[in-house]
Amino acid sequence: MKIYLILMMAAVTVCQAQVKNPVIKASSKICYIKEDNEEKTKWYLDSKAKPDLYVTNKTPKEKTVTFYTNEDSIIIKLKPGKKFDFAVILNKTDSCYTRIECPSLQNFSKFKPEIHDTIPFVLSEFNNIIFKVKLNDKETLDLKFDSGTSDFLLTNDMISQLKLRGLKGHSFQLGNQIWKDQQIYPVELSGQGTVGRFGWNLFDGKIVEIDYDKKLFIIHSKLSKRNKEYTKLDMEFTHTLFCVQGQLQIKNTVYKGRFLFDNGYQRTVMLDQEMVQEQQYPTESLPVLKKVILKNGQGEEVPVLTVKNEKLYLGNLCLNDVPVQLLTANNPARFKTHILGSEVLKRFNTILDFQENKVYLKPNSLWNESYTEG
Repeated sequence: MKIYLILMMAAVTVCQAQVKNPVIKASSKICYIKEDNEEKTKWYLDSKAKPDLYVTNKTPKEKTVTFYTNEDSIIIKLKPGKKFDFAVILNKTDSCYTRIECPSLQNFSKFKPEIHDTIPFVLSEFNNIIFKVKLNDKETLDLKFDSGTSDFLLTNDMISQLKLRGLKGHSFQLGNQIWKDQQIYPVELSGQGTVGRFGWNLFDGKIVEIDYDKKLFIIHSKLSKRNKEYTKLDMEFTHTLFCVQGQLQIKNTVYKGRFLFDNGYQRTVMLDQEMVQEQQYPTESLPVLKKVILKNGQGEEVPVLTVKNEKLYLGNLCLNDVPVQLLTANNPARFKTHILGSEVLKRFNTILDFQENKVYLKPNSLWNESYTEG
């Protein structure tokens, strides 16, 4: 009887070993990945990585991911915290082991004791939300919060001044919040008065309240009550960032679209060139307010034309006569979206709920302030 049991267990082990990951074919290293209904992202096969990892955008529900080669494709369904392994055979010889992973959802709502960390900030004349942030428990740096980016970034000049031995394994402290073992990402430029910035994902699973009236940035692990005066918008995660839906209006024509929630962009609204063309937004008939050259975080020049848009809607909130920027080059976001900047966002006391993936907006004392582009 014991021998029979041992043989049966061995058979099960052999069967399990024979279960292989799916295999698809390719004759080019260039592939594409599509998440749900998003645009395709270019991906390059790498036979040296074992596995080559692609992490999807944050999602509270199951996500459909399609991986395309020039010869084949595979459709994958993933829930938060799950992964899927497969192989791509390149030119019939190289095995490129690939993993698609959906990040786990973070939620600090049951954290004890509850976190309610209140941190003052400076709102600069350039619309930068600036904080004193401690690096490695030594240096105090002026960094800005940038909801249109992720992680920690420092300018190349500051990295040189600090004489850091490497860019990995650093700690940052903001108020009572401490992030350890962090990587620093170099960037050519940051907002005026700052030497770097930090992004939304540091607060994933928490709730951030930005009170522009009191100049307070409050980090919550739990926020049970939300004032009914706030307008609620859904976060739409794409390309590691989050957007909200809004609409522009000229006379009686409405132009709906996605807006990157980006208080790191100092101006009002930068319109995506591709979306403008698709929707036939009437750029040529709008009053021109200004022509300038902007620079992005990499120091690249971006020619911009500012015109006056009649109405901007975010939920049931309407801003009139908002200057908007028209791009004459590729969108710096590198995907199809309008960019909602701090010259607009500062007019709302804001709650960013990274537990339920919602944005709450309420007009504040800056609501009627004139626009700097006018």
